[in-house]
Amino acid sequence: MILTAGKGQAVAADLEPLRREALHLAIQDRVKRFIIERGYQPGDRLPAEADLAHHLGISRPSLREAMKSLQTLGVVEIRHGSGAYVGRFSLTPLMDGLAFGIRIELGRTIRVVRELLEIREILERELVARVTETIAPDQLADLTAIVDRMAERARRGELFTEEDRAFHERLYQQLGNPMVVQLLQAFWDAFFAVRDALPGMQADLLATAEGHRAIVDALARRDRAAASAAMSAHFAGIQQRLADPAVPTDQPSAAAGGRPAASEPDPRQERRKPSSGGGTAAP
Repeated sequence: MILTAGKGQAVAADLEPLRREALHLAIQDRVKRFIIERGYQPGDRLPAEADLAHHLGISRPSLREAMKSLQTLGVVEIRHGSGAYVGRFSLTPLMDGLAFGIRIELGRTIRVVRELLEIREILERELVARVTETIAPDQLADLTAIVDRMAERARRGELFTEEDRAFHERLYQQLGNPMVVQLLQAFWDAFFAVRDALPGMQADLLATAEGHRAIVDALARRDRAAASAAMSAHFAGIQQRLADPAVPTDQPSAAAGGRPAASEPDPRQERRKPSSGGGTAAP
């Protein structure tokens, strides 16, 4: 009888954290529904903590904990000394989740990185074709200048990560869809968060710069097919460097913490080598 009671108490103790978690999530949902139903817009100030807690029928400590979580998700923004505001749309939580997920998967396989790049290729191949219809002279001049800076840095054996990012951002600005740029930035940041752990990422920097120039040349001719083909070739080069035959994409990578395969470059060793024209290519 005593043993049974003990087991029951143990089960109840195990369930208690689950109940607290469910309550925590329920309070978050209440706050989100309140924001939507009251028609609050990004940047709008929410009621004071005491008023909001009273309206939702919850305690202030419970509301405070929920607001901390919602701030992490970007739903609200808490400004000390001012109050809580409705958050502005951001893909930062998605980016952070992608980077974390990729890091976890890198302990087992680099397949997830290749899949991420494939998604980007599918999006950018179609988007760059649309750009041929809207490309403006000033945009073309900006892209050409960016590629020139890429080539100049490549000739010095320097990486051009910022120029590469600026190229893809400027490329799609004229489409008038800020979410496209934010989504691609999220993919970009997730990739670069783990690039140093990736095998086979040594690239011909000048060839990478010229690959971007081929995209610009196709845009200047307003050639949809050529622009799409140039973008595909750009991503094919990255995929090829990832697909080291000595490291099958469904096998553990060096990022798992083990010793790299004999034919797989150790990123730690590569970073110690002096620059000689090679480097980690930017997608």
